[in-house]
Amino acid sequence: MKTDVKIQPEAQVQEQGLGVSLRSLDLDVLRAFVMVAETRSFTRAAERLNRGQSAVSMQMKRLEDLTGCQILSRARRRVELTADGAHLLSYARRLLRLNDEALGSLDRGARTGRVRVGVTDTSMIYVSRILRAFAERCPLVQVEMTCGRSWEALADLEAGKIDLALVTQPCDHEGGRLLWREPLVWVASVDAEAEAREPLPLALFAPGCIYRDAVLQQLDANGRDYRLVYSSANSLGLSAAVTAGIAVTVMPVSAVGHGLRMVGDAASLPDLPQLDLLLYCPEPPSAGPGAFADTLWDLFT
Repeated sequence: MKTDVKIQPEAQVQEQGLGVSLRSLDLDVLRAFVMVAETRSFTRAAERLNRGQSAVSMQMKRLEDLTGCQILSRARRRVELTADGAHLLSYARRLLRLNDEALGSLDRGARTGRVRVGVTDTSMIYVSRILRAFAERCPLVQVEMTCGRSWEALADLEAGKIDLALVTQPCDHEGGRLLWREPLVWVASVDAEAEAREPLPLALFAPGCIYRDAVLQQLDANGRDYRLVYSSANSLGLSAAVTAGIAVTVMPVSAVGHGLRMVGDAASLPDLPQLDLLLYCPEPPSAGPGAFADTLWDLFT
């Protein structure tokens, strides 16, 4: 008996009454897309991926053809995400993390061994939740953490002394990925009004800190008299000086703890920049550092 067979369109099949699209996203293309989105440059993305710029451009063209959307806007020397591109970016990161997590769960090297991380004093405010999340993912991996200034962590990374650097200023180093950004605020003791004194008493990080420089520049631009009464290489020292009521300082919102308060607008202090938390990690990272980097992305992005 002859049976008629109806052939479905190539891009669509029916399985148990449900439409199943044969289109699929290539993870290698998605990885290139994420790199372009983060660097805002085909050239820098190609350098990090160790491939030619034309190859990356072709991958982006394939991705736009597949999705049927323009995901990148090429204006002058900078590449920008379109609204569709920004929407796709979140999915691309999730797919890549899931892929890496699945492979990492089967890789013995990602679950044992050692990860060496360089952090700064300011980035220490995030470390407890980072370590908690990483311990849940890779409980047998030993974490060695060193704390110093941003340029010290980046120098250690270049020298191969650490695997990743978690810093708050780039120090003219390219390749950092922005993990987190939050406002810096003026802070004083709950028991004193140091912000009302003239000249304004300041407790700031030691010279070399870009946020110290930004604070002084803003005060100069606003014509506010000030005097430096305390300088420290770590935030614990700054907090002690401010808690004692002898000065005001600046710190990230999430670092304002017991005994401290954010200074209100009535003090007429200038606006402050935002704090950037940057991750520097060689591409491609080995198993353990890669798992640590994935943990950071899961927490902050």
